[in-house]
Amino acid sequence: MTKKTDQDVMRENNKKLVLKTLFNAGQTSRSSIASAIHLQKSTVSSIVRELHEEGLIEELGIGESSHTGGRRPNLIQFNYRYGYVLAFDMGARHLRYSVNYLNGEVIQKESLLLTGRNIKDVFQMMREVISGLKAFDTMKGLLGIAVSTHAPVHKNEIRYSPFLELDSFSLLTALEEIVDVPIEFENEANLTAISIRDFWYYSGEEPLQNLLALNIHNGIGVGTIINEQLYYGVQGLAGEIGRSVICKDKQVYRLEELYSEKAIMEKIAKHENKPELTVDEFAALIKKKDVFVLEVVDEWITAIAQITYNLVQYSAPEAVFLSSRSLSQFPDLLDRISEEYQALDPLGETRIEFTPHDIYDSSLLGGVALISRQVLGLESQDLIFKK
Repeated sequence: MTKKTDQDVMRENNKKLVLKTLFNAGQTSRSSIASAIHLQKSTVSSIVRELHEEGLIEELGIGESSHTGGRRPNLIQFNYRYGYVLAFDMGARHLRYSVNYLNGEVIQKESLLLTGRNIKDVFQMMREVISGLKAFDTMKGLLGIAVSTHAPVHKNEIRYSPFLELDSFSLLTALEEIVDVPIEFENEANLTAISIRDFWYYSGEEPLQNLLALNIHNGIGVGTIINEQLYYGVQGLAGEIGRSVICKDKQVYRLEELYSEKAIMEKIAKHENKPELTVDEFAALIKKKDVFVLEVVDEWITAIAQITYNLVQYSAPEAVFLSSRSLSQFPDLLDRISEEYQALDPLGETRIEFTPHDIYDSSLLGGVALISRQVLGLESQDLIFKK
């Protein structure tokens, strides 16, 4: 293996800077890129030529001259149709997927009802989706796959799953046998955090460098961004706060046994003498102002505010983003969580926000960003994706 020289490393770093600038800029020119990243125009032109040969640049023609006159620039932009990526989200009941261009724009997405709880059944559904993919007017077609799972991931393998029967079956190996592209597995709360970092529209604000994504679904998980990078912890177990223990009525419970969305709906379903409760049925009972349901929801809101407060005391992020399918239907409940949090931390500077994307899109968009970054070799660069 040939050792890279300092010049080779510098060239690679400069190429990443140029590509990052192109990715974020929209229409631009070689001279504009050179000014933005403080490189010589000859260096930028050489790199742009190389990227153009690879198919990553689209020529747009001659632009307008500047207000000072001079030569009119040749406009270029990142070729987001170079290829596309595929993101899956393996939920408790559904397999969702999204096909996106490299810049994040959606080509198609769909939600499929799971036909079984075994991971082999999920693989067969994925296989059908992959086999049905087209070129979608791109140069290279499928470039990578990301898989979101409601479980910890370590070394690209699912450690365990509360919803799916894994049976020592390697989903990664099975997928690698049918496609020859990079494949990345990641926890859904982590991907939600990535989606907020990469797709959040800041309206002129500086991008957040430290944030938490608190996901309250069938379990409770947290995705953590520190200094703009995802924090994994040992063996990818960071953020499994639903497994934290809590004492209530002299009994020890895991946090998600009491306050996950699943736990709340199971408690209400038992009171209603139903085997289970859907999110829509839960929402209907809240609208009906059922006394028992409102008492349960009051306790839930207080618990979420306290969980959020405890997380902030530990990591002091700039913002915490909450995500819950049922709570998202009731802005007043979200406001109450924020109010209870503010009462606990009246002088705190951490913002409490709510996930800006559709609840079901967050982990998919995070997967799109994760695998697109890998395909482009821009894992640690500041990128701005589009929905």
